[in-house]
Amino acid sequence: MQLREMRYARVDGTEVLVEVKSAAEAKAAIKELRHKKKELALLKRRLAKQEQRARRTIERAEEQAEREARRRGLFATLRRVSRAFGKRPELPDIEVIQRDLEKADEILHNIESCIIQLEGRLLG
Repeated sequence: MQLREMRYARVDGTEVLVEVKSAAEAKAAIKELRHKKKELALLKRRLAKQEQRARRTIERAEEQAEREARRRGLFATLRRVSRAFGKRPELPDIEVIQRDLEKADEILHNIESCIIQLEGRLLG
């Protein structure tokens, strides 16, 4: 997951750090964080769709394997043997996608807390 650089804030892993020296910079940082929040929301939606597609692909592959296992006869046996030595398409790794989704959720939460802290300092 690659995020763009920000002027006042920095994302290290899932930690969000903000460095401002004045109220004007704080307001700009809040705008920047809100924009980053939208960017992460789009990324999260994209990852959710990718996860859905991966689940469907795996389900279809399992159903196909089940159908192939039920088939009997000489031609079905020859087909299974020929496919055993052929290249199989790699199935997507759902765990990686889920980890990226969890990371995006944590970053979004940390961005929200930074926005709240900055707004609290501006009001105080």
